[in-house]
Amino acid sequence: MSVPSPMANDSSFLFSGIRFNRKKFGADIARFQKKDNDTDSAKIWTVAEDGSAKTREAVEEKTASTKKRKRKGNSSENVEGFNVFRNSASVAQSSGEVQADQESIELCKKKNKKEQNRQLERDAIFRKQHNIHVSGYNVPSPLQSFDELKSRYRCPSYLLRNLKELGFREPTPIQRQTIPVLLDGRECFACAPTGSGKTLAFVCPMLMKLKDPEKGGIRAVILCHTRELSAQIFRECKKLAKRKKFGIKLMTKSLLRNADFSKFPCDILISTPLRLRLAIKKKKIDLSRVEYLVLDESDKLFEPELFKQIASVLKACSNPSIIRSLFSATLPDFVEDRARELMHDAVRVIVGRKNMASETIKQKLIFTGSEEGKLLAIRQSFAESLNPPVLVFLQSKERAKELYGELAFDNIRVDVIHSDLSEQERGNAVDNFRAGKTWVLIATDVVARGMDFKGVNCVINYDFPDSASAYVHRIGRSGRAGRSGEAITFYTEEDIPLLRNVANLMAASGCEVPPWLMELQKKKWKKHRPKRDSISTKPDL
Repeated sequence: MSVPSPMANDSSFLFSGIRFNRKKFGADIARFQKKDNDTDSAKIWTVAEDGSAKTREAVEEKTASTKKRKRKGNSSENVEGFNVFRNSASVAQSSGEVQADQESIELCKKKNKKEQNRQLERDAIFRKQHNIHVSGYNVPSPLQSFDELKSRYRCPSYLLRNLKELGFREPTPIQRQTIPVLLDGRECFACAPTGSGKTLAFVCPMLMKLKDPEKGGIRAVILCHTRELSAQIFRECKKLAKRKKFGIKLMTKSLLRNADFSKFPCDILISTPLRLRLAIKKKKIDLSRVEYLVLDESDKLFEPELFKQIASVLKACSNPSIIRSLFSATLPDFVEDRARELMHDAVRVIVGRKNMASETIKQKLIFTGSEEGKLLAIRQSFAESLNPPVLVFLQSKERAKELYGELAFDNIRVDVIHSDLSEQERGNAVDNFRAGKTWVLIATDVVARGMDFKGVNCVINYDFPDSASAYVHRIGRSGRAGRSGEAITFYTEEDIPLLRNVANLMAASGCEVPPWLMELQKKKWKKHRPKRDSISTKPDL
């Protein structure tokens, strides 16, 4: 019996060793595969038609079961609470719920926006009533009363009690706006008339933010341009921090010379720029933890000579979350520009008009003709109606000494303060004036800024002021905290070119000004310190 050869049944041996390029003939392969599929399907349908009823039933049952399986596959499947495939009913229901949620959210947004707009309108009306002008993004609402410190900011009870004991019933306009700004953690630069309560406006939020005394280092710095103003703010801080053991220090000569700030607690440090700069230079002090920096009388501190001193202080206060604030009665453009450079997202607060004197001060201009005329005018004024306490301002310490020499023997309790006196002598002069032992205090512009003398009835500008800010700060020693006051300015022939500038300031604060003054030509006000004759009634020999 012969065994058939495998070669006779299989022809594939003819192509052994040959590689078929499927990539090249891919199109032809696809075409032939399609034809084979069509032929197979035709065969299936032929069998179905020619077969028996049982075969058709079997095929139908098989098809039906397949469809059921497909339906089951299409049914929704819940995976961890998330519906992967949704039918039309569930989709409609969920879309309706989403739409209802979106409508409720939109309704809430509209209500909130309406309430915000109403609050903005109320704030705008309130600010207009108190002559407060603000600029900045999202400025906090002003205080209606000191009671809001507790309801809005949870002010500690000791501070509310101290405010009540010190006689603070209602906040002043500058306090109404700057306290909420600082308590919201915003930086600000503020301008308000003299005697309007700027010290409380920055000390109160500072104490609230510091909360409790700590021993980790200096947490707040207040910079002032004079030692007298520093001492005054130190006293006010002590009064407001009563019943709370905050470490409040005044930078004195002895403290600078002997103290080691790392060994005793100091929460708030009050200093002049020069002394603080020396302490930084000697590495006696670390300001890296300072959270609050206040520049009081900032227009003076930002003058070129003093700004060199505060530049090192600004650099030493390296805490990235520090809050800086500037306060002054005058806000020249160069100060405002520099403030915007130093601060981030600052709020600008101005009460009344910028660089304006208080409206409670009655202002007067008197022509004296010459230096002799000035001395006669002041003696005549004191003889007719001396209403102490009275402050007299001159342009230099030499002239202050000369006037003191003339008035010292006129049966008037007179004293003088200037930079040649020692710190103790200056302190005694200020204390005697405050206590009423001195009726007339002769001074230079050293005490024209920031010094709070309660109840000064009259300020006399014996020498014409050298700038608009000098005028505002000088006369601002009177008419403080809502009291009335008087300001008299002597002028001679040398001062007439700048008379219109003072007339503008008087008109801006509501004083009556003669029409002829407003018709004078306005001149740019540079440092006006003409060389004047000596103050003396002694005849020349």
